[in-house]
Order: sequence, then C-alpha cells, then structure tokens
Amino acid sequence: MIGAAVLLYACNKLWFLPAASGPLRLFLAWYFSDLLAGALLLALVELLLALGRLSPIRSVPAAAGYLLACGLFLELAPLLYKPSSVCDPWDLLAYLAGGAVYRLIDSIRNRKSKT
Repeated sequence: MIGAAVLLYACNKLWFLPAASGPLRLFLAWYFSDLLAGALLLALVELLLALGRLSPIRSVPAAAGYLLACGLFLELAPLLYKPSSVCDPWDLLAYLAGGAVYRLIDSIRNRKSKT
C-alpha cells in the first residue's frame, strides 16, 4: 500500500498532471496528493504499530482523529516558516478521504486473505 501511494504520487507529478486539463487538472494539482497522504499516513502508522507488536487502529473515530491531527499539522506548520503558504480546509477532507480509501482497500484485502 505504501509503495502504491508513492508510485501514484510520482505518476501524478510526472504524467497525470501535465496531461490533464480543466477540473481534473485542478483536482490533481490541489487535492490528489493530500488524498494519497491520508492513505499513506494510515499505512505508515499501521506498519509502525505492527513492528512494535501493537494492535492497528481499527476504530473509525481514532483513525479520523489521527488524520485530522496530522492534517492540521501539515496545513498549519508551513505557515510558521513559509510566508507564502496557504492553509486550505478542503485539504483536511482530502486527508480523511484518503484514509477512507485506505480502509476500504485494506478491508477488501483482509477479506480476500481470510477466504
């Protein structure tokens, strides 16, 4: 999952974004990376929890709270050191959507591995 998010990010920067136009280009430029970040943040924390032999985050409120905390940091921290940065509240929704996509893919993958 981590590799897929990194690969999609690279493809977006190298091919998808330069080839897109109109509303699709705006989505790819403004929100697609944030969507991938939400999935990547959950995948990374679950990997770290597994390496520490701790149980993964299974609660939706816990995962949403984690993503909101990360998203707030990622949106607000640059304001402290980069005067031209902008805080976009829609990015928080993209982080949450990315986490939801990760959860969906993870649950499908887990269901298939149990059969």
